[in-house]
Amino acid sequence: MDLENYIEKRVIGGKDKKEVTVVVKPLSSIEESRKMYPYRPISKYAESRFGGDEFRDDSALLLNNLAEKCSMCSAPTMKKYLDVGCCPDCDGRSEYNGFNPRVKV
Repeated sequence: MDLENYIEKRVIGGKDKKEVTVVVKPLSSIEESRKMYPYRPISKYAESRFGGDEFRDDSALLLNNLAEKCSMCSAPTMKKYLDVGCCPDCDGRSEYNGFNPRVKV
C-alpha cells in the first residue's frame, strides 16, 4: 500500500505558521488508517486519541450521537474535535500542536 498518494504538505496557522502533513484523499480501510497512523489503536476502547476512553468507548459515543467518524480515516471522533468532518490527525492539527501521529509511540 503506497500511502503517499493520500497526503500532501501544507502550511497552516496564524502568525506561527508550520508545515504539516494533511490527508487529501479518504483512506479506504481501517488497515490503511492504522498504517498511516501507527499509534492506533490507542486502547481497546478507542481507535484514536480523539474518541472514547475507559468510561465511554467509541461505540457508545457513536450510538449516543456524541461522535462521528472522520471523513478521511473513519476513526470515531468526538464532535468537539472535528473540523469540517476531519479529525486532528488528518487535517494537521495534531502535528501543528507538536504530536506527529505518523510515528509509533
